[in-house]
Amino acid sequence: MKRFLQWTSILMAVALVTAFVPAAPFSSMADETAPAPDRTDVRNGWIDENLGPGVARWVDKNGNISDQPGKAEEESQGSSSEETKEHKNQEQKTEESSQESSTNETASEESGQAETQPAETGRQIDPNRPMVALTFDDGPYAPVGNQIMDSLAQYGGKATFFVVGSRAAAYETELKRMVAEGHEIGNHTFDHKYLNRLNGAQIQSEINRCSDAVFAATGVRPQLVRLPGGNKNQTVLQNVKAPMIMWSIDTLDWKTRNTNKTIQSVLTKVRDGDIVLMHELYPQTGAAALEIIPKLTQAGYQLVTVSELAQYRGGVVPGGVYSQFYR
Repeated sequence: MKRFLQWTSILMAVALVTAFVPAAPFSSMADETAPAPDRTDVRNGWIDENLGPGVARWVDKNGNISDQPGKAEEESQGSSSEETKEHKNQEQKTEESSQESSTNETASEESGQAETQPAETGRQIDPNRPMVALTFDDGPYAPVGNQIMDSLAQYGGKATFFVVGSRAAAYETELKRMVAEGHEIGNHTFDHKYLNRLNGAQIQSEINRCSDAVFAATGVRPQLVRLPGGNKNQTVLQNVKAPMIMWSIDTLDWKTRNTNKTIQSVLTKVRDGDIVLMHELYPQTGAAALEIIPKLTQAGYQLVTVSELAQYRGGVVPGGVYSQFYR
């Protein structure tokens, strides 16, 4: 009996200790429940870009993260309109560092509406010579876009920029330069949403709002559409009333962020009639373009817009899908 009472006392003591001292969590559980790192160190920039186009989110100067992926901060009343003005000022400063850009802007101001007309006259394209269409998505973004246009101006080439409508107001000067120098502006939707996840009305809204934003900035309305991610289904095909431009060379520049890999992905594969996919957001892409543009030109390729390429290779129709224009 005495031994029984001793064991009973021991068991009760163990039970009391267990009840009042919580067990330590397993290390694996602690890892799973730990909060994601706070990216408040980023200001006026993108995060999650490594996850691919349309996934990156914008962080404003106060550390606020955009709710929608692939979208710059909204222009609204109060402080956010001031942020938009700051973007414009930064863009103008960047462009003013380029002597050619400054000259174009001055000429545009002096000629009034001439800013929405191609500045170059007498452009000639030889339909018998090889052509390539370089395309740049997800802009406008002046630090990279102006670098690309500087090189194209030097070598007499043109490109197509598929822009996101929500970014147009903040980069109006860059968009006007695109039009003034004869480049083509394409529609890449307003918010860079994957259209295959939307209904018909939402798809049309994304397209129309982007076109309206570009028109408000330049006086020109895009004629071509590039689907974010290239994603499409029957609903998309039924509701996009413009030619849809895909690509035949995907540089994967958004993924590699490597200048040399982007260069090699073009130069080792390029052929007459190709449409090359790159992205305007990345400095590495701008650096790659500075190598790609002269080397393609020296190899005998004419660098043309998508519409110019299509004009000599059978044309396009509303609702059609095109990835190349081979002979």
